[in-house]
Amino acid sequence: MTEAAFLLGSIAYGEADRIVTLYTRGLGKVSAIARAAQKSRRRFGAALSLFVVGEAALAERRGGDLHVLERFDARRDFTRLGDDIVKMAHASYATELLRELTVPRHPDAALFDLTVAMYEALAAGAPRADRLRAFELRLLDEIGLRPVLDRCVACGTEALGAGAKVDAHRGGALCGACGLRAIGPPLQPAVAARLAELQRGELPAADAEIEATRAVVHAFVLSHLRQPLRSLEFIQKLRHA
Repeated sequence: MTEAAFLLGSIAYGEADRIVTLYTRGLGKVSAIARAAQKSRRRFGAALSLFVVGEAALAERRGGDLHVLERFDARRDFTRLGDDIVKMAHASYATELLRELTVPRHPDAALFDLTVAMYEALAAGAPRADRLRAFELRLLDEIGLRPVLDRCVACGTEALGAGAKVDAHRGGALCGACGLRAIGPPLQPAVAARLAELQRGELPAADAEIEATRAVVHAFVLSHLRQPLRSLEFIQKLRHA
């Protein structure tokens, strides 16, 4: 079978093979063994690199979880993102987040398209923190973890009021009354409105409320991760996330 795919990660296996994790449009996240990938330029060349979108020829192995990757042909190459440290960091974070928050063999074409659209946007213009927030929120939405930000998850009121906070473990906002003893980040009305725009897929004209929106969204994202992401730590050090 042939699937549109891009690389999520790979590790060396033995002297010549590689185990690769791909996100495919029709199969979702799959792992495959790429025979002689460390030596064969004919079948793989430089195509098995991060930020390359291509066509993966996959064969199922009887009685095994791994596919066999027979070929990977590049169709769109975004590896030039590596020439800009911030663009590379944003693209790496989007890729790593997709890898960590999705389950194997659960196809979602919208997630495939979302990540490719992120690569396209980074290739076309400057990296933007609010685009990362939009990506994070859309990803959470697609995998069934959409944060509830328009009402209190404890009492249901839509009037969040002063003192509203985020409770990542409950999956949403707490009104001022319910959030009195909560320890999550504050949720100001302007931040809630900005995040609502991003949840609807509306990218604002310019970055706004960057620090506050980051704290809110990352509270949700980090609550679903088993371990810290190196790419996220890196862009936080760059102060461009």
